[in-house]
Amino acid sequence: MDLGAAVGFKQHWFYILLALAQGATHGAEIRRRVAEHTEGTLKMYPAMLYGSLEDLLDQGYITEIDERSGRPTGENERYRYYRLCLAGRKALAAETRRLEQVTRIAREAMASGRAT
Repeated sequence: MDLGAAVGFKQHWFYILLALAQGATHGAEIRRRVAEHTEGTLKMYPAMLYGSLEDLLDQGYITEIDERSGRPTGENERYRYYRLCLAGRKALAAETRRLEQVTRIAREAMASGRAT
């Protein structure tokens, strides 16, 4: 795989897509899942989160859910719910493969290096 294939794929996009891979949800739950996945190291501030959600919608990686398309009943109507699309699942899988390759290369390089 070409390591440059995912250039421009933002780190926080990866974690948002990863959060939505667990199931459709709203922004506050996405923030909670991202915090859990990163052990709190990635701060998902509202402007970053909602701006990224708009970007991911524009890219076709996610879709917004309404009542007709499976939005949970009885939930706060002010919450906007999002779901991972097939394109988002493919992008997440591609980025995961890229990160695995980078990790493998880094481990091999560190294992073959000599301490001085």
